[in-house]
Amino acid sequence: MGQGPSSGKLTPVMQQWSEAKALHPDAILFFRFGDFYEMFREDAVIASQLLGITLTSRNKEDPKSDPMAGVPHHAAHGYVSRLLAAGQKVAICEQLADPKKTKGIVPRGVVRVVTPGLVTDDDQLDARDNHYLAAVEQLSPDSLGVALLDLSTGELLAASVSSEVMLIAELCRANPRELLVGPGLHALAASLQELLPATTLRSEQSLMESADAVLGRVLGADALKDAVQNHAAAARAASARALAFAAVCSPRFGVPVRRVALLDVSHTMHLDATAQAHLEIARASDGSRRGTLLASIDRTVTSGGARALKRRILGPLTDVAAIRKRLATVELFVVHGRVRAEVRELLAKMPDLERIAVKVALGQASPRDLGLLRDGLELAPKLVEALFGLPAGERDLAGIQKVDLAADLAARLSHVLSERPPVTDREPGIVRDGVDKALDEARALQRNGTELIVLLEKTLREETGAQGLRVKYNSVFGWYIEVTKSQLGKVPSSFRRKQTVATGERYSSERLDQLAADLESAEERARTRELVLWEDVVARARECETRVRDLAASFAEWDVAAALAEVAHQLDYAKPEVDDSEIIDIEEGRHPVVEEHVEKGHFVPNDTLLDRAKGRLFLVTGPNMAGKSTLMRQVALITVMAQAGSYVPAKRARIGIVDRLLSRVGASDNLARGQSTFMVEMIETASILRHATHKSLVVLDEIGRGTSTYDGLAIAWAVAEHMHDVVQCRALFATHYHELTELAKTAPHVVNVSVSAREHDGGIVFLHRLVDGPASRSYGIAVAKLAGLPEGVLDRARALLETFEGEGQKKGRSERSSKRPPQLGLFEPASERGVSVGERAALTALANVDVDRMTPLDALTLLSTLKQKLRG
Repeated sequence: MGQGPSSGKLTPVMQQWSEAKALHPDAILFFRFGDFYEMFREDAVIASQLLGITLTSRNKEDPKSDPMAGVPHHAAHGYVSRLLAAGQKVAICEQLADPKKTKGIVPRGVVRVVTPGLVTDDDQLDARDNHYLAAVEQLSPDSLGVALLDLSTGELLAASVSSEVMLIAELCRANPRELLVGPGLHALAASLQELLPATTLRSEQSLMESADAVLGRVLGADALKDAVQNHAAAARAASARALAFAAVCSPRFGVPVRRVALLDVSHTMHLDATAQAHLEIARASDGSRRGTLLASIDRTVTSGGARALKRRILGPLTDVAAIRKRLATVELFVVHGRVRAEVRELLAKMPDLERIAVKVALGQASPRDLGLLRDGLELAPKLVEALFGLPAGERDLAGIQKVDLAADLAARLSHVLSERPPVTDREPGIVRDGVDKALDEARALQRNGTELIVLLEKTLREETGAQGLRVKYNSVFGWYIEVTKSQLGKVPSSFRRKQTVATGERYSSERLDQLAADLESAEERARTRELVLWEDVVARARECETRVRDLAASFAEWDVAAALAEVAHQLDYAKPEVDDSEIIDIEEGRHPVVEEHVEKGHFVPNDTLLDRAKGRLFLVTGPNMAGKSTLMRQVALITVMAQAGSYVPAKRARIGIVDRLLSRVGASDNLARGQSTFMVEMIETASILRHATHKSLVVLDEIGRGTSTYDGLAIAWAVAEHMHDVVQCRALFATHYHELTELAKTAPHVVNVSVSAREHDGGIVFLHRLVDGPASRSYGIAVAKLAGLPEGVLDRARALLETFEGEGQKKGRSERSSKRPPQLGLFEPASERGVSVGERAALTALANVDVDRMTPLDALTLLSTLKQKLRG
């Protein structure tokens, strides 16, 4: 690196570093120097801490000053990934010319800036998921904009929403890797950081130019005109912020975005952040895909198809015609199983053309990438041919008539590229033989150099008659002709003497010089010519980038339809009837995730009929573990699947469009915000009551259980009444408050149903069958026995239950509404209560357990805890 401490005059190289760093002060600058990327000053300190690399100094006299650190250029990719995971930005400053051919200082410049949300390298991307950079702007309290940019696919979506709730829902749906928050949204940013802990948040200042000016500069006049016509000002502002950020990070090739597409929230079911989390549609509570609806139904075989399916499941439609079109396409592949199998087999071989096309546009495509692009384009005609196996009258549904196969690009790539192109353009072997005469000649010299030297030696020996003539090579003189002393009289005058040695003389000749020059330059000439041909084919691919992405979109649509058909075929799903009614009528519905994890044929299906004109609010009672939560979730998930355009796990289903799916199932403390389980429950319930409409579906589980019995009952009753009288939506309301079932006597649209169970030999058998009418009892003690509580504790619980029930019958409901049941004396001597302190502690612990939501590990932990309490 340069010489001298930082306090002195900057060397030319350090001046380059200083200029590059000034352009990207908030990024760690990877400064290419030979075989290393060097980092200096504060960048070196941060990198050494985050990467665990050695921190050294440019100042040998004072190692603590002027810090520096470096990583090998061939291993830089892994280090960049680790810095991105830590939320850092990394600016890549490359040598812009070959140092061997450059006199003086090698020119350097930042070629790209990588941030957590702007990633295009394959091993930093999830092939089956979008990788979003999001931006949010607020122009007024009821005018918020959100934009989602996936640089790896060149897709930019934007929408204007009227509330923070809707904004948060869209961001949770997208799960961006990085979020740019405009001025004035700091409070929102704090909430988003809790909901999206893996997202890197950046608080941004006001843009230096207007939003429309940014759109025009980055996308062009036509795209700006389209954005003004189709997007509100807030959506354009968010789009401009995302594009401005991305443009700075891609200074050489720009941003491969064609237009600002519509993130259509008006024709999409509103799934708020709570519903997405509670129903585990695409992300489980631990952040993984395991156990989610998406994991259960994803049979896609392409990366683009997987991304498209996730967008569908998280954004179910509310447009009946569009839903029916999707269902009809799925039905096409359900009915024609042979075509489905052939299409899926071909699609499974298809590379990710969408992301390859974007890498081409960004100047990041490797020869291997273009080889994959060629393979995909060569496969495309076979795929279309397979689709022509559909009946002629049904082909339009698949859209195969409108597909542009980019045959000209396929032909060019096939003609130029070798069968297996190398990983990088720094390696030879990109272009196949026979494409270019000059390249073939250079390669021939490389391959046949030794034979050509031997042939020349033989020719010279024959021409001169000097049988001792030899053509040799050394590092000082290069190639030369050596003739022994006895043969010197036969040397022609055209030979030029180079050196006298003990055994004879060394010469050069015009033919040898030319051959030597050809041999020495053959590798360089081959490399230079191959790079020219490579750059030409890259330019041709860049011209076709839009066509390739459109073709990739068609592949993704076929993959999704065929995959959903495969699921329907394998799991016996039915095509739902979707209409504008306000009815949800499901016959023999099943939970798509739970069914997958139980023995085949053992899942108990149930019928559900929610009708706004008749029974629209189901009060669901029954014991823990009987399946109340499973029932409610399966109704919600079947609705999501139907409106996403999927077949559903049922014998028959009619789904009247749901505009919002609102859920409050399960609860957890939010200690970081000082919120208890009950507070979280009330906040989520309040949000549901504010935003539900008569077209919504609401799923509520155990409202009010986080507080005292009578407070909880009063709240649950009031919420149920409000849902029935004011909101008037379709709803499923599970409760353990049996008093609440009395509401059906005065509320005409409330229906009491229960999930059945039976006691047998002192135990309990869960039938998992939904029946009319409220549950006759809670079976709590039977469940406690199933959990393994000691018999002494169970006997005491039975005795107490008889006491409480007897007092309740004697006092009547009116008195019970004003007085609480007798409280157990927590500090009474154990002997007076007839039960040990340990047993009392065990009973108290059990009473607080939510068996419905226990995992097997939780159950084992509970049993261990109860055992310790009983011993103590």
